Amino acid sequence: MKRNHVAAILVAAVTSGLFAAPATAQPVRLKDVARVQGVTTNQLVGYGIVTGLNQTGDTASAAFTSKTIQNILQTFGLTTTSTDVRTRDVAAVIVTASLSPFAHSGDTTDVTVSAVGDSTSLQGGTLVMTELRAANNLVYATAQGPVSVGGFSASTNGFAGPNSITQNHVTAGRVPQGAVIARDMITNIQHDQAGFSYVLTSPDFRTAARLASALNVRFGGGTARALDAETIRVNLPTRYAGDPVDFLADAGDVSLQADQVAKVVVNERTGTVVMGGDITLAACAIAHGNLSITIATNNVVVPAAPFSNSQPPVQSNTRITAAEGNKKLVYISGAATLAQVVRALNTIGVSPRDLIAIIQALRESGSLQADVEII
Repeated sequence: MKRNHVAAILVAAVTSGLFAAPATAQPVRLKDVARVQGVTTNQLVGYGIVTGLNQTGDTASAAFTSKTIQNILQTFGLTTTSTDVRTRDVAAVIVTASLSPFAHSGDTTDVTVSAVGDSTSLQGGTLVMTELRAANNLVYATAQGPVSVGGFSASTNGFAGPNSITQNHVTAGRVPQGAVIARDMITNIQHDQAGFSYVLTSPDFRTAARLASALNVRFGGGTARALDAETIRVNLPTRYAGDPVDFLADAGDVSLQADQVAKVVVNERTGTVVMGGDITLAACAIAHGNLSITIATNNVVVPAAPFSNSQPPVQSNTRITAAEGNKKLVYISGAATLAQVVRALNTIGVSPRDLIAIIQALRESGSLQADVEII
């Protein structure tokens, strides 16, 4: 199914009311709209090599791969030179991982392995022990193990080319549970027992105020206070003193109404339009041209000269025509709900890609009361 048709179906579904925004926002849980400040994942990175490849590793032009092999062999008491090292079964890789905010030493996590040289495939390779460092340059984990690429690559000569076949992306893969964590992760909750701050995933002043109010109703006045559109400071009630985990467990299920921002997200590459929130449309008139260009080529064989042995020449006749559709000025009355806005825009009878241009023009004219984000 073409992407335009998919987008048209989605627009039709919104028009019929399947995705129409309700008059009031639906209640959501606190844990679904906010996170605890400072409780985040930690990114790690390292440089290593993958061995055991079937002639799909780096070539001699990747000098750093040869140097890496020499350094590794030197740790085992073997002294080699660049002329002694062959790299076709070895590939230099960058190893990345993310640690959960509450990870402890001895835990394991997945790592992603990506080729940095001119290797054609990491299929069947094994990652050699690699140190993974954080932004502070401290080693937080070590990674090692067989690489899973989730695809395959096959060729007649071991090189990618016209005589090869590749399924999925074989120059990057994962090592499941391949990293062993060496340090405990410390969060702000363990440092500050008096309280902490919630951070909204979608900053909004009204949602922040509602969250603080919901916490004060549930746990007593003075428990929470909104500092800005994103941050809500929480002071632990007396019965939760020194035990923020119990408070977080009880507060996670507190319900509130998250305010929705009127927003239109447009993807010009795929022709997708998604609308949400309390969008309003003022009365306006729209005319959208429809230019169609057709290029037709007709090849005609010209008769050859009498008694000639040459091939008859072929004459190519190309014809270009342009036609502009007869579009009229369309009046659209004002609309107050998402379903009404989509129904009004559908009266124009344009494709989703044309609708993108119209939405941008409506926003510029001030008729569409919503933020337009182009991705």
